[in-house]
Amino acid sequence: MATAQTALPRRKQLIQALIKLENTLPALVWFFLVVFQLAKVYEEPWVSTIGLLLINSVAMVLFLTRRDASRVGNFWEGLLAVSGTFVVTLLLIASNDDETTLGSSASPLATIVQCIGIAGWAVSLIALGRSLGIAPADRGLVRHGPYRFIRHPLYAFEGFFFLGWLINVHTVSAVIIVAVWAALQIGRIIREERILGGYEEYQQQVRWRILPGIW
Repeated sequence: MATAQTALPRRKQLIQALIKLENTLPALVWFFLVVFQLAKVYEEPWVSTIGLLLINSVAMVLFLTRRDASRVGNFWEGLLAVSGTFVVTLLLIASNDDETTLGSSASPLATIVQCIGIAGWAVSLIALGRSLGIAPADRGLVRHGPYRFIRHPLYAFEGFFFLGWLINVHTVSAVIIVAVWAALQIGRIIREERILGGYEEYQQQVRWRILPGIW
């Protein structure tokens, strides 16, 4: 009986999360990303395209079911986060059609690096769970999974994925776009850390943000 009573509020919370506009809007954006990536998988079924389809699908579900934020950042912090999230879409414009999918024609090194990036990205995303967000917000501090070792594994493995892209698409425009993305993530990380509750204690437990021994 106690199990049924506890399951009822959880179900109610899930329904409330599903109908919230701040959840459905980003989920809708990610739905279009899923459709786009599905088309890419159809054109070039490869580890990178299938991996991105998986990641975007998981993110879409997590946006729909994420927790309410107890604290959120300001407009400029939100703009920084949105810019940091979507600036890499310019890589699709800067690269030609053969390069954008990083499919079977990609170098073995680029494929290996991207596989590592996608695997770590997916694990970090699942660990983050219902605390996922774009703009800085406090939806609960995550300390398990890869977050036990570095404080921002999601950004770290995204960076690894884009490193694999650069190995295969080593043009000046691609390097500039990824460099801008990295700079935006640094600003995003600093702003996020000021919003999350209990972060000082976590910072003492997990020293490094992205690269152990460096930063």
